[in-house]
Amino acid sequence: MSESKNAGKKVGENVKVFIAITVCKILYFIGKQLGKGSSLPGQVALKIYPGVLKKLKLPRNIIAVTGSNGKTSTVELIAHAIKACGMSVGWNHEGSNQIEGVATLLLRISTYSGKVKRDALVLECDERYARKIFEQVKPSTLVATNLCRDQLTRNGHHEFIQDCIRSAIEACQMGDSTNKSTTLVLNADDPYIAALAKTSDIDKVLWFGVNKDAIAVTSTASDLKYDPPTPNPHKYDDGAFCPVCKGRMIYDYRIAAHYGSFNCGICGFSHQSPNFEVTGIDYKTGEITLDVNLGKNLDISFAPTPNSYVKTHLKLPSLVGAYNLASAIAAVTTAEIAVEDAVKSMDNYELKGGRTVRFSIGGHDGILLISKHENSMSYNQNLTWIVQQQKPCTVIVLVDAISRKYYTSDTSWFWDIDFDLLGDDAVKHVVLAGRYVNELAARFALTEVDKNKIGYIADLGGLRKHLEENASGDIFVVTCFADKAKMTKVFDQ
Repeated sequence: MSESKNAGKKVGENVKVFIAITVCKILYFIGKQLGKGSSLPGQVALKIYPGVLKKLKLPRNIIAVTGSNGKTSTVELIAHAIKACGMSVGWNHEGSNQIEGVATLLLRISTYSGKVKRDALVLECDERYARKIFEQVKPSTLVATNLCRDQLTRNGHHEFIQDCIRSAIEACQMGDSTNKSTTLVLNADDPYIAALAKTSDIDKVLWFGVNKDAIAVTSTASDLKYDPPTPNPHKYDDGAFCPVCKGRMIYDYRIAAHYGSFNCGICGFSHQSPNFEVTGIDYKTGEITLDVNLGKNLDISFAPTPNSYVKTHLKLPSLVGAYNLASAIAAVTTAEIAVEDAVKSMDNYELKGGRTVRFSIGGHDGILLISKHENSMSYNQNLTWIVQQQKPCTVIVLVDAISRKYYTSDTSWFWDIDFDLLGDDAVKHVVLAGRYVNELAARFALTEVDKNKIGYIADLGGLRKHLEENASGDIFVVTCFADKAKMTKVFDQ
């Protein structure tokens, strides 16, 4: 009798899996024709059968990426490298990174019986809700990029998000107390990320980072002379205290914000030597030097020796790009791909995810750089990159909407951005634009940027004409995804 019940239960589950997958595929097809989002199909499928993801037959290699910044770019790099190395890969390139978006991805690429038709999966996971994903889909590798102040109205302080990621790591081990198969790929330079290794029960950890010498310009080109400024914690200093014991943190050096070589004199928590460390960034040629030190107990292919270096190139060389590259290479090697193959596949790869858009206005070449609103580190890194070019330029700071996902009019995060960077002599003209132009103007009033080189455009309808009449040199636009389409309309006028 019990066998009959079990058989009936299994048939019922298989039917629900079939229905959930079918509905997801249909809704995704309809949504794609309408240009709509990619979360709804998964949301509906999970309503039909909440446990459907646990019933899927998943590939062995599942790489998840979470953190405050760099998730989308890192996921694209990893997915590209895996595909270039001959494996089929599924990844949530639409950016839907909560459980509903992941469900849409997995169900639409599954057979009707629930087998995912890919050799590997690469999942961008929202840092706050990653646990919900990992309760149903256990990653073989988890990359944690960084933690910083980000969307305070949604996330609060990033120590709260650190707890969320710690909980997600615990979910990777749920169900089997002996399961330690997940490999952590952690940012050695970020104390909030590095502290996750101390509180997890996972044995295998790969560290990535950027050496302090890498942030200096290494190009011998005579027309590139730029000495990066000392990182300025400006309005706050989130790295001042140990995330483990709250003791005062001591830094040998800082690369940016709270990234650097740190140690706590009270509990002994300190910076780890990276297995994948960027030791050179040439901002002129894009050449990246990556030192690889795998150690003795990591089963990763690398020839000719386990302690050596490789060179590759970034299309848009930057500190952020270097971190993303190092983390992506580390992650790809956990999918049984040799380091050299991973490096080769990413050489000069240009991201397709829309983080940069090239354009031309009034005879001036330009680049739109997507920053993350409510995230001062994202803005600081883009502003730093602009100044590093050391070319006469015009910089547009556009804030017409704070978020495309939830309502907020909080602009307190403006005061955490180091807009003084735009006081550099290479920046000839600054345009503050959009609905929040007055808030931006108030912020710039307390900078050392020459007020005579600042223009103010509240109505974007007049932005193109202003640029045609006043732009000098190349044009760089710093804005977020919420305003990207508005800016591209200016390009197309």
